[in-house]
Amino acid sequence: MGGVIVDVRRERAIESFKALGLIDAEKFVDDYHHKGMFIAFENGDIDPDEFCRQLCQYIGKQVDAEVIENAWKSMIEPPEEYKLEYINGLRKSYKIFLLTNNNPYIINWACTQGFTSSGKALTDYFDKIYVSFRMKCTKPGLKIYQMMIEDAGINPAESLFIDDSEKNIRAAKACGMEVCLVKNGSDWRNELNAIINIFNPNSALEKKL
Repeated sequence: MGGVIVDVRRERAIESFKALGLIDAEKFVDDYHHKGMFIAFENGDIDPDEFCRQLCQYIGKQVDAEVIENAWKSMIEPPEEYKLEYINGLRKSYKIFLLTNNNPYIINWACTQGFTSSGKALTDYFDKIYVSFRMKCTKPGLKIYQMMIEDAGINPAESLFIDDSEKNIRAAKACGMEVCLVKNGSDWRNELNAIINIFNPNSALEKKL
């Protein structure tokens, strides 16, 4: 999701958490793979209440949960809807799944009509979304890929995985998928079209983002 559908703004998130009192926010917040209580939150090891408790304990003061939620949300830009409409177009021919390292704050918001200016939720653009905190594991660990492959009933050799993290791409490749590494904030539609054109149009190619 982050870096492909929505642009990631790590520095802005770091400044938001520093403003709350997390002066060493760089230690926890990463473009791809968070650390400490942040990755525990995305891994589903702790829920929002426990994340807030641990964060407040670490910084030594109480902070309202809504303020903490907004600090998380500052990490991402609003979705670029041309990308979502492109994905919607692909669904006419292919199954489209989302596999994301994420937390309840961002996903609960993304799955509402407030996600886009057109009033569509993230779930309107995918056959199914697979989220790390629900699956209790994160990319680039192979388990989350294998769980998605089994649940979706896909053939990895006929699937294309798209991500902006080299580690995540390597893991997908290890699971047998075709891969496409894109840059955070880029318009990757031409790259994807070029890859799609290589495949037989009658194949069962599926897309994972």
